[in-house]
Parts: sequence; C-alpha cells; structure tokens
Amino acid sequence: MLDNFIFSLSVALPIFLVMLSGFVLKKKNIIKQDFIQAANFIVFYIALPLKLFNSVSQSSVSDNFDLKFISFAILGTTVSVIIIYIYSKFVVDEKTKVGAFVHGTFRGNFVYVGFSLLENVTGAVGPLASLIVAFVVPVYNVLAVLILVLTNSENKSKNQTKNALKNIITNPFIIAVFLGIIASLIKFRLPIILQNTANYFDVLATPLALLTIGATFRVDKLFVDIKTAAAAAIFKLFINPGLAVMAALAFNLSNSEIFLIYILFGVPTSISSAIITAAMGGDESLAASIVMVTTLGSVFSLTLFVFLFRIFSII
Repeated sequence: MLDNFIFSLSVALPIFLVMLSGFVLKKKNIIKQDFIQAANFIVFYIALPLKLFNSVSQSSVSDNFDLKFISFAILGTTVSVIIIYIYSKFVVDEKTKVGAFVHGTFRGNFVYVGFSLLENVTGAVGPLASLIVAFVVPVYNVLAVLILVLTNSENKSKNQTKNALKNIITNPFIIAVFLGIIASLIKFRLPIILQNTANYFDVLATPLALLTIGATFRVDKLFVDIKTAAAAAIFKLFINPGLAVMAALAFNLSNSEIFLIYILFGVPTSISSAIITAAMGGDESLAASIVMVTTLGSVFSLTLFVFLFRIFSII
C-alpha cells in the first residue's frame, strides 16, 4: 500500500513542482512576460508539434489505430458535455455563466498535463495518445463553439464563430499528427541531423509547457466566483473521469486504454478554455477561476486516481 502511494506521488507531484517553479520564478521576476509569450510560442508551434509528429511518424499507424477506442473518446467527450450542461442547471446561478462553466468543465489540458503524466507512468506518450489529439481536439473546439454560441446571445459570440472554426483546421497539433500519419504510411523518415534536432525539441516540450503554466498561474483568480468554480472542479477532476473510467471498464477496454481515458477526462482545465471563452463573449472571470481551481485541485485528484490504478493493477 505504501509503495503504491509513493509511486503515485512520484508520478503526479513532479508535474506540479515544475509548475510551482514557474510560478515562483514569475513572482521573483526572473521569468518575465516576454519569456512567457516566447515560451508559449515555442511550445505551441514548435516543440509539441514536433513531439506529436515524432510519436506518430515513428510508429505504425495502421497497427496502432483503434477505431473502438477513438470512437469511445469522441462519443464520451460529447456525452460528457451534455451531462455537464444538465449538471450546470443545479450549480450555476446565472445564465450568463453557463457557457464558461460547461466549457471549463469538459475541456482538459490533455496535451500539456496529460502527456506529462503519461510519460511519468509509461515512459513515453505513445502513438495512440497522439492520435487522440487529431480527433478529440477538433471535437473540443466544435463543442466549445456550439456551447458558447448557444448560451450567449451577444453578437460578439456569433461574430467569433467563423474564426474559432478556422482555428480547428489550423491547429499546429492537428497538422503535426496528420503529417505524422502520412509519414508513417509512406515510411518517411527525417534525415538524421533533422531527426536529432527534432528530438531535442521533443524533450524540451513537456518541461517548458509546465513551466509556462505555472508562470501564468494567478492566485487572485482562485477566488473569483469560487463556489461555481469549485463545483466545476469537483465534476472535472473526480466525477467526469470516474464516469469515463467506469464506462471504459464496461466496454472492456485494455488497462492502458483505461488509463489513457482517465487522462483524457481527468486532467485539469486547459488554459485555452479561458482564452476561447473570453474571445466568444463568455464569462472570462469564471473561466479563469475554473482553470486555476482545477489546476490546484488536480494535485490531489491525479495522485488519488494513480494510487487507485496501482491498487487495481491497471498501471
């Protein structure tokens, strides 16, 4: 039992210690806003796309593509949004907050935090996790647009719909995965010099992503509509992944797939949810609060779930 607990801490806690380092360095003014912007650009447009490309291109897509699993992930994400919307009727007191609440409760930071957790447990991201990005991230964006448009009557929301949908097909993560699929199918390999360069960016992606998350953490956002944000965090970190894991067990998914499903549904809310919510006229303050509360709360939820998975020999 103690060994399982120590393992759980050793997997989950380092993720947050790197985030904490980013937060402390920002507070000490060692990391400045210019660095955060530059680091975000490097992670989003270079390092993580190369990491995804490497993962997919160096594997056999035909052997690793699992239609049942991908379908489960897409359908599960869609169903979770419906459940969260119903849940919001009981915990959100203002109609104008519903869009931000639903968006913040279903959209997880799968690529940044999820990949970190996956690497800590398995040693690698793996092609199936990378393929999920190609299919679930577009679903995230489509559902976000739909829920924010339907719950926001302002023209600002409607005017942003076209740009939001455009961002789906220009997302560098999605482009990287599809280029990786093509490279895998035609057996293309980068020249050794370029591959070694890409490998350096691959290694850089995860720690730099976590560092920038910590550097952008705002303590003051924790207390903006804390009651509603806490309700979102409880569902995002415990109820949603719990339901997803039970469904995965019912569908007889493998242990590795069950763990991947947990990561998909159980990681804290993505910062992009606050950005997109604000751009489409949603409640920006609540969206930011949900990001902060789920990020802080996931220290406990990730440790707990990893501990349970170890006890039941899922990982």
